[in-house]
Amino acid sequence: MKEAPKEAGQAEEIQQQIDQAFKELDRIRNTQQSVTDPDGLQAIEREILQATDKIAGLMTALKIQQAVDSDELNEKANELVQAMPEKLKNQGRRLVSIRTSRGAAVKVAAPYYSRKKKKNKRRKKKKK
Repeated sequence: MKEAPKEAGQAEEIQQQIDQAFKELDRIRNTQQSVTDPDGLQAIEREILQATDKIAGLMTALKIQQAVDSDELNEKANELVQAMPEKLKNQGRRLVSIRTSRGAAVKVAAPYYSRKKKKNKRRKKKKK
């Protein structure tokens, strides 16, 4: 079973992934490659696009995580939960995957609610 993400831990993890992605982009930038044919140019361009798409996805994930962690959104979520006709139980935070418009799947930690178990009004008789 996966460990539930910590409150600020997911934002920090995303930030570390962004830092790593920028290092990869720097590696691409600082690597001397001679382009001698169209296939070579296409390969370099594809590598650059993958690196920049990764950064864009991670930065989007960071902004989503910051929004999910915000007091304003938490207040609205609490209002919504209170307005529900059925009682909901906060199960803590769970990692959810979101696909960005550029196609990258990113993970953010969001509150997870489930229905409370109904108490059985009829008690089962114990067998002796």
